Amino acid sequence: MHQGHNIPWDIISTNFRFVSSDTRYTPPFTGLISKERPSAPKEVEHFSKKFINAIRTFSETERRKYPTIFTPIMTGNIFSDTLRERYPRYLNTRNQRIEYWMLPHSLLGLGELADIIKVLLYENEMETLLMLAQHPTIRIAGLCHLHFGYHFGFSRVQESALDAYLFFNCADATGILENGKYSTVKVYYPLLRDLSSPGRYPAQTIPHIQFFEEHSTIIYTDTGSVASQLVHNDYEALHDYLKTLC
Repeated sequence: MHQGHNIPWDIISTNFRFVSSDTRYTPPFTGLISKERPSAPKEVEHFSKKFINAIRTFSETERRKYPTIFTPIMTGNIFSDTLRERYPRYLNTRNQRIEYWMLPHSLLGLGELADIIKVLLYENEMETLLMLAQHPTIRIAGLCHLHFGYHFGFSRVQESALDAYLFFNCADATGILENGKYSTVKVYYPLLRDLSSPGRYPAQTIPHIQFFEEHSTIIYTDTGSVASQLVHNDYEALHDYLKTLC
């Protein structure tokens, strides 16, 4: 399991077990169920606290690498030409200029900036992100939970990363990763659909689609889905993928 020295994944294996087509449920259920240990609530609460603390510690450590205050730029590019060429779906010469984002924009227009933030997060462009966070004209905090009938704010990066990270690590902890049984869990394909499905302002899917396509995993596209091998066939690559999500 990833970050096993900081996150007590053994609590998951101690308190949950895998069942297949369990007829005690209607319809029959396949997935993880509680072992109903009396100490489970406190242990799971402890796991949650340790998990949250690991995220907080990592974030604070990362933040200390950069200056407290950034001088906002009023003219120029907010990302490099190299980055623009790498992500032509999301980045272009127009939205590369900070002057463009200092103008008023509609709610849906701000979705474009939210996607830029997602790309910068994925590429770990922290200095640019911190500068934008302190910019007097561009309020990126308001883009976190941006929605218009559906959610496309940059918090989708966090949500999708947590979903994938918890699913595959819990599968590993409960012994259903290497044998491929995780693929029979009820939530597996809905998870893949959520992580990789196209839609408006979908930049949060970048690391997931990249991993799934490289390993011929099922992915969802505009024309449908394509199924092939499972992600556990390359454990090292899966570990690198989970590390990317941190």
